[in-house]
Parts: sequence; structure tokens; C-alpha cells
Amino acid sequence: MNDQYKGSIKQSFAWWDVGGTDIPQGTFTMINEKFKAWEKRRGFATETNFIGNPLKNNENKPQPVKPLRGIALKNHLARQIKEEKLVKEAAKMAKKKGLKKSESPTNFAPPIVGKHYHSDNNAKRAIKHFIEVHYLTIPEDYIFGINKIDWGVYEITGSRKQTKQPSKKNENSN
Repeated sequence: MNDQYKGSIKQSFAWWDVGGTDIPQGTFTMINEKFKAWEKRRGFATETNFIGNPLKNNENKPQPVKPLRGIALKNHLARQIKEEKLVKEAAKMAKKKGLKKSESPTNFAPPIVGKHYHSDNNAKRAIKHFIEVHYLTIPEDYIFGINKIDWGVYEITGSRKQTKQPSKKNENSN
């Protein structure tokens, strides 16, 4: 094939020709060290704890947190109000039934057990909502589960945890 349609000037760009940055080796470590020294000078971090690392067992100096603004603040306040409302409703229900948190009925049967849903997420959402509303009446050893019956059919199951271990025979008596 002849080169009659080939351009006479070869065009090249910097990002084609260069394999990496032109920054000298060791510059990034130098910048990190200088930044850590600046953090110590300004009081943002101590020698053992820098802002980049999470604090461990030190609640006196928590990580700086940006205050919420806009939609994030609105959602946060709405969630708090909803949680308070659910707690009040659950307390009213417990007062009506005369149950305390320590009491756990042995014949507990939630109404959502046995219901079918079209997706796993819908079933999880139903369990979460039930727990939020009825958390005072649910025994501590009760477990919810999801059983996939068929394609697009998920059933909510529930059972009590096995608190007592089955008795083992004495292994030393041979």
C-alpha cells in the first residue's frame, strides 16, 4: 500500500510519549512528611495519631466532622424525629399490653412470618420496619430470616435461638 494519503507531519502529544510523571522520586514522601509536621504544629494531630488514621480508644480528641448542611441536615433531622416517634409508639403499645422489655412471651408469633414478597430487599425492608415498630415486644432471642421459595417468591421466617446447648455425653468414660 502506498503512502499517498499519509500526512507529512507526525502529530504527537505529551501524554502519548511520557510513561509517567516528571516529578522526582521521593517527592510524595517528602510532601507527606511536611504535611504531618504541619498537622502537629497546628494541633490537628499528635505524633502517634494523624488525621489520616482513625482514632483508637481516644474519645477526648474525636475526628473533625463537618457540620451537616442542606439536604443532609434535613434528612438527619427527619430520621431523628421518626425514631423518636417510633419509640413513643412502641412504648404506648407496650404499656397497653402491659409488657416490659425484660418479659418475653414464649408463644411469640409475629404477623409478618409466612408472608411472601417479590424480592429479597422487600422482605428485608418489611422485617426492618416490623422491628422498628415492635422492638419492645420482640423477644431478644428471636431471629428473623428470609427463605427463597421460587424465582421472585421470598418468604419471611422466624424462630427462637437455641439458648441451651444439647447435653454431651461424658467423653472421658471409655
